[in-house]
Amino acid sequence: MKPGKVFNAATLASEDITMRGQGQCFNLIKSGSFAEPMTATEIHLTGNASPKGSKDSDTLIYVRSGSASLEIIGSDDENSVKVEAGSAVHIRSGENFFWANGNDLKALEVSIPVTGPFARKQNSPTEVFQRHVKQGASNKGAATGSREFEVLFDASKGSAAATMFIGFIPPSGAPDHYHLYDEICQIVSGTGSVAVDGEIQDISAGSTFSITPRLLHSIVNSGTEDLWLLGIFRPQGSPAAAYYPDGRPAPGYSETE
Repeated sequence: MKPGKVFNAATLASEDITMRGQGQCFNLIKSGSFAEPMTATEIHLTGNASPKGSKDSDTLIYVRSGSASLEIIGSDDENSVKVEAGSAVHIRSGENFFWANGNDLKALEVSIPVTGPFARKQNSPTEVFQRHVKQGASNKGAATGSREFEVLFDASKGSAAATMFIGFIPPSGAPDHYHLYDEICQIVSGTGSVAVDGEIQDISAGSTFSITPRLLHSIVNSGTEDLWLLGIFRPQGSPAAAYYPDGRPAPGYSETE
């Protein structure tokens, strides 16, 4: 799908909606014409979903609302995780998983390839593996302008292929900037707009879009409280890694990081 274009479960075309058991799956970011693509599916579930595989890809999951039990098949450690809003889970390549006892669950499943030439060159050495984390448990870092972020997964928690974070964008406008990484974003809460290539699109909870490397974009928070943005990008690294159109590193980022 076109980088920078906003997709939402409520307005997605019917051919991009499938069922997985009792779970309704919205294929928000598809592979398109990219090789080794990151993809994103949002699942809405009350009840139980059938299993999903993760061959050749890691899956990073974030729960936007509701609750469920996430059952992992093929794990040699933790194989059942109770999740609620703000929970994040890492499913490794080769493991299968299914959702059980969903209660108004809305969760984003992002698939990140870990094999193939691009993935092999981008993967980072990892430290201890951490199956799940809860948003709010880690310290915040500083990003562009007065924005802050909280890292949920990166190499320090066993994610070799990608970083998952929550960005907190205060009420303001942000200038055009770009990244060197490939990113999928979803709005967790708040309202605003994203501008790409002269097109301004409204965003709110559930709005999802992809940003390719060096694509100039800006995000504006039009509300009175922080806009929360979920980001998943590869190769893994610092969410503060941003540049202005003239190539200057954005405030809060040092290229030595």
